[in-house]
Amino acid sequence: CLVAVSYTYGGYQQTINFGGEVNNAPKIMPRGIFFGIAIIMLLYICINYTYFKVIGFANLREAESIAAILAGAIFGEKGFTILSILLFLSVLAYVNVLLMSNPRVKYAMSDEGVLPAIFKRTSKKNHVMVVSLTTFAALCVMTLFYGKTFDEILNHTIFLDSIGIATSAATIFILRKRTANLDTKSIYKMKLYPLMPLIFIATYLLIGISIAVNTPKAAGVSLIIFSVYVILYFILKSYRPKHTESN
Repeated sequence: CLVAVSYTYGGYQQTINFGGEVNNAPKIMPRGIFFGIAIIMLLYICINYTYFKVIGFANLREAESIAAILAGAIFGEKGFTILSILLFLSVLAYVNVLLMSNPRVKYAMSDEGVLPAIFKRTSKKNHVMVVSLTTFAALCVMTLFYGKTFDEILNHTIFLDSIGIATSAATIFILRKRTANLDTKSIYKMKLYPLMPLIFIATYLLIGISIAVNTPKAAGVSLIIFSVYVILYFILKSYRPKHTESN
């Protein structure tokens, strides 16, 4: 259940990649994440209430593709076609977020000297991160060729997300130690620290473990991919120019 929930409400972590472009980020970003998730929760409560009223609780327990059933009940014979179009648009929205946020990671790594300088190359007219964007899009296409079913792709995605988000969140302990001498007004604050990040990390580790138990192959492949990228990062970091590292 947590796999589907993670996919449904996931995406808030992508806002981190836009932090450098947001004014008053310590206040605006948490507020945006809170309201964004609140809107999603409201939408899902409404759609589930609609399922209950249109299909009925008894039929929901045994029915498959309940969204298609709902679309057929509302739009008639063309319901499935309309549903497919709506699902396609929703997927495009998700892909759009990924294409906007992830290339910024490559740009930042290139700016720090971890990746080659070509990854921070942008177009002159619209400042599009052409190389980073193209590289990420190519990796997405390769993933689609590898994944045969939606569930298989979902397990890989959520497992990698679980590991990535848990390890990223764990860095807060390192960052807090390194910034202990700074003015607290200039950095992010968190209530119930360190309990809150520990609960957050434990939750995502639980999701990763559940995927590993149910689909060990997907977890194994994803773990290898994650390990390769971590090793590659430290190798590239070791070759970073000294003047860049000092900056």
